[in-house]
Parts: sequence; structure tokens; C-alpha cells
Amino acid sequence: MTSAEYLEQIDGFEAHYQHDCGYLREFLEHSPEGYAKLAAFIPLTSHREALSVEQFWIAKLAAMQVADCGSCLQLNVRMALENGVAPSLIQATINGGSKLAEPLKDIHDFATSVASYRLADPLLEARIHAQLDHGQRIELGACIASAFIFPTLQRALGYAKSCNLMEIEV
Repeated sequence: MTSAEYLEQIDGFEAHYQHDCGYLREFLEHSPEGYAKLAAFIPLTSHREALSVEQFWIAKLAAMQVADCGSCLQLNVRMALENGVAPSLIQATINGGSKLAEPLKDIHDFATSVASYRLADPLLEARIHAQLDHGQRIELGACIASAFIFPTLQRALGYAKSCNLMEIEV
């Protein structure tokens, strides 16, 4: 793709989700080859084939909270809503997960543990192992890991002032 095509994609994304993507424009301007590689990675951030929509978005939101990025968390709340996740599940997730049903609370707690670079409690690990097959755990890992790319880029480019905790609208 050309830089103009990438800019058109960025503009469309920004308008659709009401999310400031200035950092992506800056990335494209200063490293077109790097941006092309990032663009090739982006589909992985929303890849879901084995997890339920609720499992995926609870894990993504829990990991995004660990990444500590209010604007990115708000973006992902909008995406979860767009993908049909109930507002009550989203609210329960961003409020720490304690009001989620046990299988989803386990997803939340496991995602938080993994995103925090902590070993999961052995009992939680056993419940996740019983709940998810190997393919689902791979997908869960990609979901959690991909939550960090955009907040990290924003901070590295000096956008930390716009990337902080804020009141999230569900």
C-alpha cells in the first residue's frame, strides 16, 4: 500500500472509533517501512476464531487495563460493544471482574495475570486448562500480547499525556 492509502485507512479508523491516531500518522511519516510492518500485524490484534466473543473481549479489556492506557481502553470498549458484547459484561470487566460469572472471571483473572507478567495461581491455571483447548489458549495469548503494542507506541512517541487513566464510557 502507499502512504496515501495508509493515511486513508487511519482517517477512516479515527473517524469511526473517535480515537486520536496522530501517533500512527507520525509513525507512517517517519518510518513508512516500519508502518507497513505494523499494518501487517494489526489483523492479529482482533483475530478471533476459537474463543467466544465474550472470552476474547474480556481478555482484551483486562490486558488493556494492565497496559494502563485510558484512551486505548476506551477504544477497545467501543470495539467490544460493536462486536456485540453486553455493556454489563464490559462494565464488570473494567471494574475488576469480580461480578463476572466464574468462567469469564477466570478469563479476566488469567489475562490480567499474564499481562502483568505474573505466573497464574495454579488453581486458576487448572481451571483455564479445563475451560480452553490448546488453540484457544494460543488465541488468548495473542489477544493479551497484542493489547500492548499501541499503548507502548504512544508512550514511546511522547503521547503519554493523552494516554492515561480516564473515566471509561460503556
